Amino acid sequence: MSSVPIRLDGAQRILLVKPSALGDVIHTLPVAATLRRRYPNIRLDWLVEEEAADLVRGHPALSGVVVSGRRRWLRQFRNPVQIPRTLGEVGRFAVDLRRRRYDAVLDLQGLFKSALYVLATGASIRVGFAEGREGAPRVLTHRVVAPPQPVHAVDRYLALAAAVDATEPVREFHIALGPEDLAAARSHLAAGRVPPGCPRVVLHPAARWRTKLWEVERWRELAASLLAEGMGVILTGSRQDEALAARIVNGLGPPPQSLVGRLTLKELVAVLRDVDLMITVDSGPMHIAAAVGTPVVALFGPTDPLRTGPLGPGTVLRRELPCSPCLRRRCRIADTYRCMRDLGVAEVLQASRELLRTRARL
Repeated sequence: MSSVPIRLDGAQRILLVKPSALGDVIHTLPVAATLRRRYPNIRLDWLVEEEAADLVRGHPALSGVVVSGRRRWLRQFRNPVQIPRTLGEVGRFAVDLRRRRYDAVLDLQGLFKSALYVLATGASIRVGFAEGREGAPRVLTHRVVAPPQPVHAVDRYLALAAAVDATEPVREFHIALGPEDLAAARSHLAAGRVPPGCPRVVLHPAARWRTKLWEVERWRELAASLLAEGMGVILTGSRQDEALAARIVNGLGPPPQSLVGRLTLKELVAVLRDVDLMITVDSGPMHIAAAVGTPVVALFGPTDPLRTGPLGPGTVLRRELPCSPCLRRRCRIADTYRCMRDLGVAEVLQASRELLRTRARL
């Protein structure tokens, strides 16, 4: 266990390992900025998986981005024909990682997959949390005790930066956008034909956990109410969410604008930056909206907003139940999902109106 700051003044190359997911990567952005302030002359790279890579590409604190195709490789391994090619790709990735000759690696994921990346670097200094899971701490040379819970993920990750003597936190959530991303977002929003002066509200109903989802009928009722009040309503999500979006808009007339499956990650960032409000379950895009300063109404059930809630303007709606936060993907109480089902449309509308009024006064 390390209680004395680990000084990296002699290091020339440092690697941050935070491969996924979207929200976790967002929460780690201040670590990159903080390390750059403390060690201005180092080469600082970030290892991230393909799905989240665009969140860190172009970050001013980073010297480079190392992109892993882990999820794609796992899919390819299911096809016997693709196994030889995939093995070659994984091998080349590992060789390239070792050739980069990192002096120090910070593992902010603390899982088996991140431990493999850490080992593959061959770095002599390997720093991470002592509380990591799946055997991850065993590969570390320096184990840092995490702050006691509950603490927000951002502060938890900054504690690891402080352990390497980067003790002046820079709480910035910079996501680089190019002219093409901004132009695409403007084009998508213009296609919605929202009258000037009318608020544009994004609804994001999707999440990976079943326990985080809100009922389709309530999303439909919410969308209908917002449209009736003259707001522009926009649905977002990935291609995997198209069926969910179709169920929500079914029977609505006129329907909300759907950008589900139509945006790149950076275009989503640009769209969320330019709208007036986002209403969402606990999801990666929720953290993107918070990062770009857009007010958020966040519906929380099984997860803990004290640990992973949106940072920035917004309102968290949740029910304090004896079983919450359970941090589970499946409801333990006869699959009732009460923590989400008890959240009503009326309170979501009220929170949304209040945030829009506040934004209009600014």
